[in-house]
Amino acid sequence: MPNEAAPGEQYPLIPAGPKEDVALDAAGLTDVGQERDKNEDAYLIGTLHRSLVVHHASASAEGWFAGEPAGTLLLVADGMGGQGGGDIASRTAVNAVSSYLLNALPWAKPAVGRTEQRDSLTGVRAGLSSAVLTGDASVKTVGARTGTPHMGTTLTAALVLWPVAYVAHVGDTRCYLLRNGKLQRLTTDHNLAGKLADDDARRHDEALQSILWNTLGASDELPRPELSKLDLALGDTLLLCSDGLNKHVTDQQLQAVIESGDNSRVCCAKLVQMALDGGGTDNVTALVARITPR
Repeated sequence: MPNEAAPGEQYPLIPAGPKEDVALDAAGLTDVGQERDKNEDAYLIGTLHRSLVVHHASASAEGWFAGEPAGTLLLVADGMGGQGGGDIASRTAVNAVSSYLLNALPWAKPAVGRTEQRDSLTGVRAGLSSAVLTGDASVKTVGARTGTPHMGTTLTAALVLWPVAYVAHVGDTRCYLLRNGKLQRLTTDHNLAGKLADDDARRHDEALQSILWNTLGASDELPRPELSKLDLALGDTLLLCSDGLNKHVTDQQLQAVIESGDNSRVCCAKLVQMALDGGGTDNVTALVARITPR
């Protein structure tokens, strides 16, 4: 099992937002697979903070000050194999999108005294959309500079701002939600077979599944990000993955692993191993994030 975690071992809990009593048990794992020469997948888990570094002040004010965590960013990208530079494209997109959000994400909080804390924060959707477009521009710029002008990547991002999450999606990487024993896919596959039911898609010509109509970097057209907002609850689990996982692992198998009670790191290891055991025909990446009491 790749990077297998010891029983019970997990990464430290990550703040899910400014509430100190809610956290994320989150981890990710990626593997090159059984048939590819290099891994073109990339992922990121990061907490967004606002900070102040005081360079000159009275002695009592000198130092570094950190504000409350604004939330956690989860990203998975799958570079387009066969185009060349897919590994560069996915890393470039992840870096560009996360950097943009760090610098441009609105830091607004719901007004003090509100009883309903699930209102949309102004500018988050626009910020995510702009971040995706920035990622597209960065991939194209790097592609032109490195002589691989048609390299591209998918991107699926979940921005957890407790008690909500925003999902931005381009391509055929996926985001799932497990809640109360039901696994729901929150994204659609932006390929020519994407409008088919999963069972039909599995039987369909794989060529249609591999043709993406919405990507970062690979097309002269701008990407069209799919954006959604989700109300969260304690116990919810998010799964982000590349298609190297869902090619070989069914939704029922995904749910069984996530519901097993294992922490996120062990779940990722099990999911990746299942994809490898099923053939491992592509790079495979799994990222699991569970909302938990702190």
